[in-house]
Amino acid sequence: MIKYKIGNQTIELKNSETKQGKGNQKGKAPSGSVVDWRNTAETSRNIDAVCKYILNKDKASGSTSFKVVDAIARAGFWSAGFRNVWPNCQLHINEFEKECIPVLERNFPDDKITHFDIDKKAVHCDLAFLDFDDFTLKKLEQYFHRIISWSNICKYFIIADSACFGFKFGNMKHYGIKTEEEYYFLLSDTLEAHIGKRVTVVSKFNNSAIVLFENPTRRKKDIKFIPPSFITLYKGKKLHGNYIIDTTPLF
Repeated sequence: MIKYKIGNQTIELKNSETKQGKGNQKGKAPSGSVVDWRNTAETSRNIDAVCKYILNKDKASGSTSFKVVDAIARAGFWSAGFRNVWPNCQLHINEFEKECIPVLERNFPDDKITHFDIDKKAVHCDLAFLDFDDFTLKKLEQYFHRIISWSNICKYFIIADSACFGFKFGNMKHYGIKTEEEYYFLLSDTLEAHIGKRVTVVSKFNNSAIVLFENPTRRKKDIKFIPPSFITLYKGKKLHGNYIIDTTPLF
């Protein structure tokens, strides 16, 4: 058994549940697998930063009525991040791959866990998070239906965007832009016409970016670029009943 700690939240996985693999054609994780721990740590810090931004501006999000849906939960790392920021929220965790459900039930015994196809159903909530694993603006058509259906029924809509990985290899030219910042303005302008929300916050580190969409409240189209949070992150392996924590720096 391996323990992963994200802030004050803990996820325990069996060794057989930590094998890595590629996502399927719908952008969902394969059976029972989780992402590489280094990438998980990066994205967890980005999610934490964006969620704390929401909490600071919207105190009502700290109430027991605030509903968060992690629509493609995999093993629950992002759900742990949400629970760390909003310990009192109504957390709804969904994962299409059946083999991941026992992992989620074991680590989130008090939360609502479902197993439905997000192409066929969307859930009303205050905040919805979709991590397709490989989303970029170039793949918008592939994920367009899901983005439309989910963004229309929530106040805060968050996606994980992986375009920054390609920027390291000169992919900016494919979008006709010169800076990474320009990409997120392009993403915002492209989607705003369809979903009525625009990008307000981006937290990026290395290969991952968490992008927050909100309803526009003013004419000026600002995007706030915030650094990742430095929350406690570690992993450990169970040995003779105790956890031996890996203290090697993640970055």
